[in-house]
Amino acid sequence: MRRAGFLLAALVVATPAHAHRLKLFATLEGGTISGYAFFVGSGRAQGAAISVKDASGKEIATLITDDTGAYAWKAPAPQTYSLTASTGDGHVADTLVDGARFGGVAVADNETEAPENAAPPASGMTQAQIERAVDAAVARQMRPLLEAYEAAEGRTRFNDIMGGIGMIVGLAGLALWGSARRAGGKA
Repeated sequence: MRRAGFLLAALVVATPAHAHRLKLFATLEGGTISGYAFFVGSGRAQGAAISVKDASGKEIATLITDDTGAYAWKAPAPQTYSLTASTGDGHVADTLVDGARFGGVAVADNETEAPENAAPPASGMTQAQIERAVDAAVARQMRPLLEAYEAAEGRTRFNDIMGGIGMIVGLAGLALWGSARRAGGKA
């Protein structure tokens, strides 16, 4: 009976294995949300369904990752979007693309208004065009950094392994202690 209790306790505190966890990477460039779905420690998730929901939670698009696990979708308006990837076999991952990341995308190309205290640009471009160009350049430069961060965040670290070993040793010690108490009480 006690063994069943220990087994039940172990199942309650057990967490899912992260070695084959699905992750979803998303970036924004020029109003297009793109990225890929991947398994931590494995490869990209090919043919995964990605549900895109708007800020109100309404599903507005369904995407399918290609042979490299990649996807791209042109957002109809700058707002916060929630993306959820599912491989159909129980692996699910989600991410959020904050509406603030859209920057000046919603500004029309022909807009010429500039702040009152801003000097006119020497290049002949409007202030809004310059801001969009800078936003696009920064997004291109940030993408590799964001990809590396996402991949590193999903990896199993030495501390994770040692924590797992410590958990196993601790549970084994608890089981041996309980066994010794039972044996001592029967003598």
